[in-house]
Amino acid sequence: MTTRIIGLGQRAAGDDAAGLAVIEALRRQGLPGDAEVVEARDTTALVTLLQTPATVVVVDAVLASPPGEVLELSPSDLAAGARVPVSTHGLGVGQAIELARITAPNRLSPDIHIVGVSIGGHRAPSGDPEPRALDEPDLSPDVAAAVPRAVARVLSFLGG
Repeated sequence: MTTRIIGLGQRAAGDDAAGLAVIEALRRQGLPGDAEVVEARDTTALVTLLQTPATVVVVDAVLASPPGEVLELSPSDLAAGARVPVSTHGLGVGQAIELARITAPNRLSPDIHIVGVSIGGHRAPSGDPEPRALDEPDLSPDVAAAVPRAVARVLSFLGG
């Protein structure tokens, strides 16, 4: 494996599933080389998933405006941002990277990239009259339109 691509999100939480939608699109399109794709519902899983000699690309929803922008961030970008306290919602991506750096400094990937898709807080509708398949994210139009651009950004790290 040369690259591990990790999509974060919750399928039933509207635009929070942006990272998972990117992973699904990558699987449909096919990946060059020996890249590995992984889905994680919670950022705490990153602590272990970042322990690899491979390049890691984390794809996640980012609370920012306008919705549907594709952002490329580095761990240092996240570290320079405002500190977000740990809550019942779990760790932020930057906090998970720092925790992995502290707990497994010799095993942390030397090359970590974050591809963010900005979301405006769209949540999955309650009482949806047309049930969706459990594996189909309910993304807002702006975020859904950003998925192909996020796929292209991820592929740029693979040389594709």
